[in-house]
Amino acid sequence: MSLIYLLSSLPMLSFDAVPGITPAQFVEACRRELGPADAATAEALVHGHPVDHASLATWRNKEVLLRNAVARQRARTAGQDAARWTRPAHGCAVWLENDVEAAFQENDPLKRERALDKVRWMIADELQGFNPLTVVVVFAYAVRLAIVTRWAGLNAEQGQQTFSTLTEVPMTV
Repeated sequence: MSLIYLLSSLPMLSFDAVPGITPAQFVEACRRELGPADAATAEALVHGHPVDHASLATWRNKEVLLRNAVARQRARTAGQDAARWTRPAHGCAVWLENDVEAAFQENDPLKRERALDKVRWMIADELQGFNPLTVVVVFAYAVRLAIVTRWAGLNAEQGQQTFSTLTEVPMTV
């Protein structure tokens, strides 16, 4: 098992490009090169499942801060109190609040969602820290891979089909 080998073999990820590795390939590489607990954590992150790992407390807290900021923006738009939709979190991140507010300036929901994922990307960068040779770098990579995989998988035609299915009103006479 070699963390350094894994880190050096992962292709670079760019927010606006198709990833050079699939989630399945990433998970398999993690299983080969990491311990079982770290590999399971990376797999859960890439698939968007909740994770309980000591080194990810910061990630979980930042995600809660982000979701709370989104809830506040949506409540403000609806003229309601956001208290019932927010969750307990430690600290605050003014930059996060500002970036979420900027994302909500977008009228197009797709552009807004993209802006929110860019905030998640920055949170992953922050999670990674300054030491490039720790397992936390793999976890940050898993978060970023999940983001770019999601965007690479979006298809306008399929989205329109799903929208039509969801908004189709059955006519009964």
